[in-house]
Amino acid sequence: MRTICLNLLFHERRIALTPSSLTYGSYGYRFSDPELQQIAQIWSLGWDEQKTTLYDWDGTNRRDRGKYIFQYTTAGKGAIDIEGTTYELTPGQAFIVNIPGDYRYYLPDHSDKWEFMFLTLYGNVVESYWNQIQENVGAILHMPPDAPPVSYVHQLLTSAANKEIANAHQASGYAYQFTMELFHYCSTLEKGLVQWPDAIIAASMYAKNHYTEEISPDDMAEASGMSRYHFTRQFKAATGQTPIQYLTSIRINKAKELLANTKYSAEEIAVLAGYKNANYFTKVFKKQAGITPGRFRESHKHL
Repeated sequence: MRTICLNLLFHERRIALTPSSLTYGSYGYRFSDPELQQIAQIWSLGWDEQKTTLYDWDGTNRRDRGKYIFQYTTAGKGAIDIEGTTYELTPGQAFIVNIPGDYRYYLPDHSDKWEFMFLTLYGNVVESYWNQIQENVGAILHMPPDAPPVSYVHQLLTSAANKEIANAHQASGYAYQFTMELFHYCSTLEKGLVQWPDAIIAASMYAKNHYTEEISPDDMAEASGMSRYHFTRQFKAATGQTPIQYLTSIRINKAKELLANTKYSAEEIAVLAGYKNANYFTKVFKKQAGITPGRFRESHKHL
């Protein structure tokens, strides 16, 4: 039987982690199973906050070669230069890069902080899918916080905090599953998203990141940097929906998910979907779905 060696490296700040709350920390895994290393394996993961411009990684100057990074911004602002083009990284944006590569990611001078989750993988399967994603979608990905790849990194961080990633086979399975989640998500991205103008993407991501709050098309227009009138016309031309239709569809789709998969009351779901008034939520839901929230839940009981 092959001997599998594990060396877990861990750094943590703040209070101890619990399954329901995460704090800044990073985890490194060093497994010696050569077959699993060739397929898919975890190198490191973590949740970090940087407040100094000393945070600066040059992809042409890395020693840990043959690795693949996913990094998702949760707060603040970062930046990445890729082949001479600079991309601003705000909440809801991720990047995927290979080590080595022609890129540099860093905390820009105009940013007070950059908070992000990261996952570094390696293996032939990871390399193949990473390259396909970059070719088809690009290195910059737009994801709401409840996107499956982001949720999966949350789960991995919780497992790491609870010391539940205990062997090479388990870690390899996690690495493979995340890679599949990421590839599937990128393969089914909202139609036309990658072709939308940056200002429309910014407004779309703002809606997806803040739909639980009392936001309006005016807030989406502000996020886009355009006037309300110009924004409404441009948004409809790019997406086929008005800003309020787009925001409503996000909220109702989230409500459907919660109705089908949780036991939350209609009042609780109204709040979670961004509606402060349960009666108004029911009215909007019925208009969009054709049935009441209660009947929708009933119809999905046995699915």
